[in-house]
This record gives sequence, C-alpha cells and structure tokens, in this order.
Amino acid sequence: MMVGSHVLIGASSWMAVAPMLGGTINAAGLVCAAAGALLPDIDHPKSWVGRRLWLISLPLGTLLGHRGVTHSLFAVLLAVMVCHAEKANCHWLAPVVVGYLSHLGADLISGGVPLFWPLRRTVSLPLCRTGSWSEFAATAILLALLLQNRALQF
Repeated sequence: MMVGSHVLIGASSWMAVAPMLGGTINAAGLVCAAAGALLPDIDHPKSWVGRRLWLISLPLGTLLGHRGVTHSLFAVLLAVMVCHAEKANCHWLAPVVVGYLSHLGADLISGGVPLFWPLRRTVSLPLCRTGSWSEFAATAILLALLLQNRALQF
C-alpha cells in the first residue's frame, strides 16, 4: 500500500485498540502508530521512510531485499524484546507495535508478506493492488471498520 494508506490505517488501528490496551488516544500515540505503520518499509530505499533514512535503508534493502524480515512477526517480537531488555520506558512501544502490525495487515491484502520469516512462504489475501482504486476502497472500508466504535463514543 501507499504511504497515506499506511498512515491512516496505523493511526486508526491505534484509536481502535488503545482503550483495550489501557492506552490513551492522544497526539503522541497517533504519531507513534503512524510512524510504526511506516517502519516496515525501511527495507525499501525508494519508500517514503527509506528515502528519509537512506543510510539505514540502502544497506538493509541491499542485504535483505524488500518485504523480508521487516515484514515479519519476527521483527515485531525483536523490537519488543529489545525494549524490555533495555528496561527502557517504552510508553511509545504499544502504538508503534500496533502501527507496525497494521502495516503487515495492509500489505497482506495488497501483495503478501513473509509473516513467519525466515520461512520463505508468503502469506497473502490479495484484495487490492497498490495505488489502484481498490487500495483506496480497501483503505476506506478498513477505516470505517476500525473507527465505527470510536464514533459511537464521541
């Protein structure tokens, strides 16, 4: 999916699940979720995040390729383990992880991801193509589903 779709789906996902996780819906959480939703594409030097962090993206993309380890549950688990091992104040971790997982889910419906990396099998449910009208329709449907309960609470 495209950057705008990932940002919208990531932030909306945080709005949907924050109350269930004991988190609050505030600007910082939404920004963290949106950032998390862009993070998996750091392995693609031509992606939005890859162009901005090219010192990381270029070697990562060259070594691992796009939609590899960064598009897996292993990457999410690794980030959580590092945060806990450092005993850092990871108040930002939950929205980042939710955003990250939203990216994996969005890419799952627009091409597929190696969720269980290092296994090579790609998991996909191809409902739309990146940049097409079907991506915008899928994004709108996901936003409606994610935000339906939030609208009732406002």
